[in-house]
Amino acid sequence: MKKKLKNFAKKKQKINKSIHKLKNKIILKEKKLDKISIKVASVEKKIAEKKAKKLAKKKTNQNPASVNN
Repeated sequence: MKKKLKNFAKKKQKINKSIHKLKNKIILKEKKLDKISIKVASVEKKIAEKKAKKLAKKKTNQNPASVNN
């Protein structure tokens, strides 16, 4: 009976260890995804700023032309 209990305890430890490893992998993947999403957001922000600058330039260029007409 003691031997069975020891084997059961060992199996339980192995299972807990493997679960812990998998949780760590998941956490690491989530951290990677967070970093990537932050990078994507910063790129999107830069693109939006460039578009806003272009629109502002177009508006400034169009306004004097319409005033002259």
